[in-house]
Amino acid sequence: MITGKQREPMSATALPPRSAFSWYLTSPSLWMAGMSLQGFLFTWLLVGVLDRPADEAGFARSLAEFPPLIVLLLGGILGDRVNGRTFLSLMHLLMTVPPLLIAMIFNLGLLSYWWVVLFGVLMASIQALSDPARQSVLSRVTRIDIQRTVTVMTIATSLVGMTGFYLGGQLDVLGLELVLMLQAGLFFIGLFAAQRLPHLPMSPMSPRSRPNVGAGIKAVWEHRLIRNIVGLNFLSSLFNAGAYIVAVPYIVTEVYSGDAALFATVLIVFTAGGMGSNVILLMFMPLRHPGRLFLLLQITRMLILFLLWMQPSLPLFYVMIFAWGLNMGTTTTMVRATVQELAPATFRAQILSVLLLSFMISSPISSILLGVLISATSPLTALVPGMFISFVIFVVGGLKSGLWQYTSRGY
Repeated sequence: MITGKQREPMSATALPPRSAFSWYLTSPSLWMAGMSLQGFLFTWLLVGVLDRPADEAGFARSLAEFPPLIVLLLGGILGDRVNGRTFLSLMHLLMTVPPLLIAMIFNLGLLSYWWVVLFGVLMASIQALSDPARQSVLSRVTRIDIQRTVTVMTIATSLVGMTGFYLGGQLDVLGLELVLMLQAGLFFIGLFAAQRLPHLPMSPMSPRSRPNVGAGIKAVWEHRLIRNIVGLNFLSSLFNAGAYIVAVPYIVTEVYSGDAALFATVLIVFTAGGMGSNVILLMFMPLRHPGRLFLLLQITRMLILFLLWMQPSLPLFYVMIFAWGLNMGTTTTMVRATVQELAPATFRAQILSVLLLSFMISSPISSILLGVLISATSPLTALVPGMFISFVIFVVGGLKSGLWQYTSRGY
């Protein structure tokens, strides 16, 4: 195992070193750049290289994302029970393997539908294994309130993550093999940042009992507000985030006759909107009632999706994609910050693994449903369910969830 310079372990109450948050930001930012490129590559290999129809592409995404669902709960257990620095370093190293494997397969002329599916499975599984620990460590390396911490992290990772989309847009110029090697390089460089984190042993409050994959689910269920946030987030991810992941590539290629460069530009514009939302949020944080903002933005999302459904001109399409990014960036940050704030340290990584599970489990389901819908109708039709779901979230969330009344502890 790669070892870095040894540091004294932090106590449960001591402030982390001032450099800890900077090194932490560097590691997930490079990771996000690699995963942003992965999102581009997986979709474009199916749509732009292999020329698969929407229902087959949706099925491939579902196949690639179902196995990591179980791995995610295991990641939550490990996140509460292992040394964070060592574990994240190992994950960076493992993440370099799949891109190099696919580069070799492509070089041999063997790239096929099932090799792309395997590529997606491997990358998503390692991502799922590492994410709970990465999210949980955030609370241990920051010196500021969790709302601003999550927001700063989102800004940094989004900014660097756009590098991945840019590299994807250069696919026709650089070639697939070089882009895959650059992807592996992003994860490898992030390893050195992870090694500079302080010693992050298992929390003294972490359970010493036998590991139980259901403990995180039980902890979420027993906390009413966390349970409701996760439930509403699942609904939102199902047809709002799902529409972005599944429908946008086909809107680009079929509605706007775009190529890889246009698709990459759309992803950059969306990500810039998400990053911009967090820059604005940072100016007003800490927010007293973050749940109210989450609910009110569901109404504006309905309008954004409606305008996109109307098939605007390309310049207006970019504006609406940017607005969609602003909207989704804000709601995602509100959800993550609130769950981080509410989750007890004993089960924090496992609770965060369930939150991440709500993001992930919605993707394969929506990939199948929206993929079939697109094949039967048109890519724009996949935006319609998100309008209705946004309205449901606003009404049910406002009346029943407790989000409207919730007051942040950091205010």
